[in-house]
Amino acid sequence: MPIWTVTNLKPGTAKTTSSVWLAHALHELGHKVLLVGADPGGAHLKLAPDLSDGMGSAERWHARAPMPFEVISLATRDLHRTLPRIAVDHDHVVIDSPPIEDHQGIAISALRVADVGIVPVAPTTVEVDRMAPVLRIVEEVDALRAEPLPTCVLLNRCVSRAASTEEAAEALTDQGHRVLAARIPRLELFAQSHGAPVTAAGTAYAVAAEEILTWRAGG
Repeated sequence: MPIWTVTNLKPGTAKTTSSVWLAHALHELGHKVLLVGADPGGAHLKLAPDLSDGMGSAERWHARAPMPFEVISLATRDLHRTLPRIAVDHDHVVIDSPPIEDHQGIAISALRVADVGIVPVAPTTVEVDRMAPVLRIVEEVDALRAEPLPTCVLLNRCVSRAASTEEAAEALTDQGHRVLAARIPRLELFAQSHGAPVTAAGTAYAVAAEEILTWRAGG
């Protein structure tokens, strides 16, 4: 039961978008998926403000466009203790983690229970610079784990043929991060997908999911 935690330091880094699209990609590959909404805040859905009360972003998305797999809310600091029991019947778990700076206790718990940490990052100087604190948090979490957490960077909102994407990949690699070869383009398909049905097949998120699966399988 591999657990993928999607995390970053700040809000607005496509954590929920990445979590939902990766969960769909895993489901479409035939895995029994559990999506965990661990962000007690999250972005409000402009199209469904009536669905926002008491729910994080992933749960609101699910309420607007029901997903073909189980979605639960578990925004707690003891997620690392409770989730393994809840998720025992699933093939894969994807956690939509809150911003580390806003809910550090929950975010650290989500990293403690993870088998893989996935950090969505836009190829901008600001977001690349924020990765150093993320790396320090992961190193601190490693002291609470039985073994170090494998992490990877998923570059998203990439402009086609822009030099900034590969420059960011090189800078992040130099910082010690594993950068996935998959690139998520800046498309309305992803940017406006909150609250809409998702089909991941044929998209960069499907490529990213398969790359992560192959990496963790040792292939």
